[in-house]
Amino acid sequence: MLTRRDFFNRISAPVYLFSLLGHFSPFLSGDGQIGIGKAFHSRQYQKALESLFGSKVLEKTSNIKIQTPDVAENGASVPITVSTSIKEVETLSIFIENNPLPLIASYNLKQYAIPNFSVRVKIAKSSPIHVVVKPRGKKLLSS
Repeated sequence: MLTRRDFFNRISAPVYLFSLLGHFSPFLSGDGQIGIGKAFHSRQYQKALESLFGSKVLEKTSNIKIQTPDVAENGASVPITVSTSIKEVETLSIFIENNPLPLIASYNLKQYAIPNFSVRVKIAKSSPIHVVVKPRGKKLLSS
């Protein structure tokens, strides 16, 4: 006879292993997402940029608008608004150059999504903010 205790003992290991799949799913996907975990843990802006987008040269554009306060009242919660008029954006990533972890956010967008985001971030010290937008086949940078 199967008691409740035996039942929970038998299912606990498979449930635990199944829950680990969610943690390691970026490493298991075959769509090139392994770089995103490396990018989020990188401590240098250039390395985070290369691990997310490769070593290709990024084109500079003025079609990306970055709105931030000139002087932040509180470095623990700084509002950043990013918007662009570029069509067919696949990925939008926000970097803060001198932060301990420079990659702040990376969004994968659906086909008809409007690339307009507002986030609040913790900034260690004043530094440039870079946004990389990836429409079809291109990689565009704005600072």
